Amino acid sequence: MMNRRLITAAMMLMAALPVVAQGPRGRGNSLDFLTGYLTLTDTQKTQAKAIFDAAETASETARGTLTSARTALATAVKANASDAELDRLAAAIGVVEGQLAGIRAKASAKFYALLTAEQKTKYDAMQGQGEGRRGPR
Repeated sequence: MMNRRLITAAMMLMAALPVVAQGPRGRGNSLDFLTGYLTLTDTQKTQAKAIFDAAETASETARGTLTSARTALATAVKANASDAELDRLAAAIGVVEGQLAGIRAKASAKFYALLTAEQKTKYDAMQGQGEGRRGPR
């Protein structure tokens, strides 16, 4: 039973950082989870919230662009656009997804830098447990 709980907690933490930086619905719960699991201090929690809020703000425009780019690609597919046009539109989606990945990675790096050595060890151990299922994060 304890192993099942640890695995569940590990899976939640694996997903926590990307979710924290993705929007208001997931941010509070993920930050609460990280605070509890890693025993974040009040200062760390405040700093983490600022980091993830900034990432959310930076992501807003890119998500709007991504939605538009995906719509354009879907429209082009239905219009039987040329291979070159489909490649161009797909590449535009990739650029925006790369920007979003960069925003999440920067937020994750800043958060990780806030952690004590003990917290990093605990965080790293949980990340390592999930590599078999989803690959390294």
